Amino acid sequence: MNVVRNRASLSRSPRSFISTAAVVLAGALALSAVPAQGASTPGVSATEIVLGMQLPQTGPASPGYNKVDDAMRAYFDYVNSKGGVYGRKITLVAKDDTYKAGLTVSTASALINKDKVFAMVGSVGTQTHISVIKDINRRGIPDLFVNSGYSGFYTNPKKYPTTFGGLGTYVVEAKILGKHIKENFAKNTVGIVYQTDDFGRNTVEGLATAGVTFTPKKTAATFIAGTQGSGLDAQMQQLKDNNVDVVVVGAVASAFAAAVSSANKIGYKPAQWIVISVGADSTTFQTILGARGIAPAVSAALLAGTISASHAPSPGEADDEYVKAFKKINDDFNKATGSGKTWDNNVLQGMNIGYLTTSALLGAGKNLTRPGIIKYIEANAAKLSSAALSPLGYSTKTHEAFTGFWIGKYDATTVLKPIDSTRKVWTTDSAKGAVTELKYTRPAIAADALPKVG
Repeated sequence: MNVVRNRASLSRSPRSFISTAAVVLAGALALSAVPAQGASTPGVSATEIVLGMQLPQTGPASPGYNKVDDAMRAYFDYVNSKGGVYGRKITLVAKDDTYKAGLTVSTASALINKDKVFAMVGSVGTQTHISVIKDINRRGIPDLFVNSGYSGFYTNPKKYPTTFGGLGTYVVEAKILGKHIKENFAKNTVGIVYQTDDFGRNTVEGLATAGVTFTPKKTAATFIAGTQGSGLDAQMQQLKDNNVDVVVVGAVASAFAAAVSSANKIGYKPAQWIVISVGADSTTFQTILGARGIAPAVSAALLAGTISASHAPSPGEADDEYVKAFKKINDDFNKATGSGKTWDNNVLQGMNIGYLTTSALLGAGKNLTRPGIIKYIEANAAKLSSAALSPLGYSTKTHEAFTGFWIGKYDATTVLKPIDSTRKVWTTDSAKGAVTELKYTRPAIAADALPKVG
């Protein structure tokens, strides 16, 4: 079991990120007059807030996702260097569940009973989180900003009252991609490869709602999550044999890379790949193909033209104000070594979850309690701004996160760019609602890259 515990130290002296004037703006985060915290609130003391996280740091599903915790921790370390949240330092305890539900149960038990976390934050994985979500909610532990788009976690807060999403749902995203498929590939044979869990089934559900359906064992190929390490040759051969020329991938990033690698090996060249956003990170794609002996120039060419969606700016958008701020913090505070620190979509997501978590902790106030932060998030979605190009959907009726996505295509430099150079963000619900264009103006990031109470 790989356990990472970092009580961020102020002994580090990173390059200054903000001006003296901006430091003043951080005052709300650094107030020292914190009321004594009773034993009734685990993980919170006068000087510290302890948060827990589970993710695959090792194993076949880990590439890419194993960077999210380091990015979150880097943002928390930045916050701590500015005085923390009302004088409390944020500590992130991250544990490796290798994307196996049985291990998720034992690591969750350790986080709750041994580490005494205040909340779970940013945990990664649909099937793994299913194994612990009932117990977390039964205990009243805030289960914040889960890195899963499975709609079943969020659309009925009465079922899971403490769980909030950290991604738009797979149904919403698939409906939006389905609209694009119907409008642009009506004359093609569209197929799908997906993992046979709630992630994959959610994707199929959203596409079906948009009118894009598949035939099992012909245009629909499946695999068990975690088995993609040996390749997806049989699945790609099935789609090739059924003349599928547009392939949708409803799976994690390592599976998308395996699918393309297998297709390349058998000489299968679909006219179009379309990938659910969590499976389409470019650095993960190239890293996995590189390990299979495929040169970077070749993997970049294989990725080029792939269609995906995103609720956030592309990490390659160098002029985006959130990208610039988060990239700077990542440079200065991320202690990961090697490629673990390399800027990409996983690091951007980790930074964004860190920012969102800090905003929620700040908004919940000095007297931090578990019921208090849940109530605050439900009532203040509009105040919880982030890098996303879509508002948050949190309320007492739904705990869904980002309600909109834009559709892009990877260029020759592995940057996701809006199709036709014009970014349109589309929005819908996780039910049968229509897909419509979203009009939303994202709030600007503060000069010091710290969220504000407002």
